[in-house]
Amino acid sequence: MSIRTGVLAAYRDQAITEYRDNPLIAALPEICSERDAAVAMLVRPHFDPSERDLPTEHRWHLLGRLKHVVVPRPKYYEIERTISRLIRAGYVLRNPMRVETWRRIYGAQSNLSKRSTSTDPSPQLMSADSKATLVGLSGIGKTTAIDAVLRVYPDQVIRHEAYDGHHLPITQIVWLKVTCPENGSISSFCREFARQLDRALGVDKYERMYSRSKLTRDELEGMMRQHSATYFLGLLVIDEIQRLSLAKTQGAAPLLDFFQDLRDHLKVPSLLIGTYKAVRLFQRELKDARRASESGLIDIERPTSASDGEWVKFVRRLWTYQWTRKPTTLDDELLRTLYDLTQGITDILVILFKLAQQRAMLDLSEEVNVECIRSTYEEMLPLLHPAVNALRSRSPEKLARFEDLLPPNRDLLIKSARHSFVDEADDRLDAMFSAGTDHTPVPIAATAMPRKKRLRKSDMQSDDLRTATDAPDSYGALRAIGAVGDDSLFGDTRKA
Repeated sequence: MSIRTGVLAAYRDQAITEYRDNPLIAALPEICSERDAAVAMLVRPHFDPSERDLPTEHRWHLLGRLKHVVVPRPKYYEIERTISRLIRAGYVLRNPMRVETWRRIYGAQSNLSKRSTSTDPSPQLMSADSKATLVGLSGIGKTTAIDAVLRVYPDQVIRHEAYDGHHLPITQIVWLKVTCPENGSISSFCREFARQLDRALGVDKYERMYSRSKLTRDELEGMMRQHSATYFLGLLVIDEIQRLSLAKTQGAAPLLDFFQDLRDHLKVPSLLIGTYKAVRLFQRELKDARRASESGLIDIERPTSASDGEWVKFVRRLWTYQWTRKPTTLDDELLRTLYDLTQGITDILVILFKLAQQRAMLDLSEEVNVECIRSTYEEMLPLLHPAVNALRSRSPEKLARFEDLLPPNRDLLIKSARHSFVDEADDRLDAMFSAGTDHTPVPIAATAMPRKKRLRKSDMQSDDLRTATDAPDSYGALRAIGAVGDDSLFGDTRKA
């Protein structure tokens, strides 16, 4: 079956020594400047003010354009540069003009390839640039960011015929994005890989091949390794990695080990994308990534306030897409309201703005103002209220109810807050007990103890506080000695 997609390779000279004399790298677009990357990533759906005069039923359809608005954030450029380096670093070790590359390809389907002892020309480069992990809140724009960056590589499939006077009949897949299966199984992942392979190549072949009922998991793994090698896969993007937490069999370990095998033996770099819920599952991976290179962990953090420059820029761009007949001007009150009700989550912002316009069209007010936005939020988005309230509170206790809301460094932040409390309480205990007795009741400050619980020195010494703070379950230990109550001092500490 012939491949129906792909462009014929056009080779470019390379300024970086390691990238020269390699057709896989020479066929890629130029390394982007920030300006070029911005042009490739920016998406401005069509908008014509005259569309506001269309009937309501037509304007409802136009609201669908809102989800396509993409305004590159500074973090996008970090992701773009990271992906650019990952792809090229992987290709350095798979130059098709070298004999060892073809040995690896021919041995990819064999299980012996897992124990390959061949020496790579520059292993230090691969160890530094073989993986990256992208995390962020659900709805913050992780997938949007990756899709925007991948637009920098519009030619996903590149066909080669000859290079530097040598016959080179190969097909190169620059990137492939695969969604992690909910059951966390390697077999399901391999079949999803095959489906995306068909989609990229424009064929109807591999999904059927991988779906044969008699195939074992080892055979599926071998096929995936073989096709990744044969098509010189540049980057494997694995989205929704937090789904591994739902795995019902052996947990995340088998699939993680499989990803590691692709990196180590086939030299296929990978980018893992997930919510903060995935951090617990990938603790080992994240530590390795941090030590290995600057590519290790990229956190798309939410805006910290309504005055955040990135937030304001995105809201202003989105606000131009008003199909109500009485468009409003975006002012500080609207910015504060939108931030308060979305807490900087871009997906919630887009949904709220769309529904607010629908509401304005239905009630014939044809105007999106603060009252309209708040009414829309209260009546149409009640399911989001608990999560938004948790983000607004910044309380680890409340955020803990939603695993994908806690940032990856939450443990360090909480422990820091606890140690700060211990230091403050220690000073207060020393000052108050210096003139008293062991059984003199001492009030703890209201800011630290919302319930103003009174403690005795014999009940809680500063050493007890420090021991509790360093315990594995430090919050539970602090509660056990009466240092904190149900109102949680840590929420207040984090706010401060």
